[in-house]
Amino acid sequence: MSLKSALITLNKLVELNIIGDYAIAGGYAAIYYDIPYATYDLDVIVVLQNEDDYSRLWAYFRDKGARIEHLYIFVDDMPVQFLPNYISPLYNQAIEEAIIVEFDDVRSKYVSLEYLIALFLTAFREKDKIRIDSLLKNANKNKLETIIKRFGNDQNQLHARYREILGREKESS
Repeated sequence: MSLKSALITLNKLVELNIIGDYAIAGGYAAIYYDIPYATYDLDVIVVLQNEDDYSRLWAYFRDKGARIEHLYIFVDDMPVQFLPNYISPLYNQAIEEAIIVEFDDVRSKYVSLEYLIALFLTAFREKDKIRIDSLLKNANKNKLETIIKRFGNDQNQLHARYREILGREKESS
């Protein structure tokens, strides 16, 4: 799979105003922060205004003859899942505060470590819990707690989930 090709394509989507901006999240972001994981796809949060823009993004790839399967648009052989920012204010802010990363001479944006943890707390699958455990040792806990406080609510239970992870950390030490 060609991460470089996918990053070049993401930058081109911004240049063509198909997306407003983006940030890499998910497994590839965890890998960037030195967590060695196997991951199937590239998760990308993208700035779109509405569902029409999301449809236009998919149409762009369909018109180019890209392979599309379920939730994935394949950029070369890289399955990419595009997550629109309007899903959650957390997604929007994660893009706003993303960091610039250069990979193989291609500039791209990655979700910051603390926002990545908050996103994993939102999904909270077993693999996310494992990733959070690994990522926490390098995170700015004050910044993370500010993010959790700002974006936590009854639906995503960020506070409770974070406390659960901290409890697991204490048990294992």
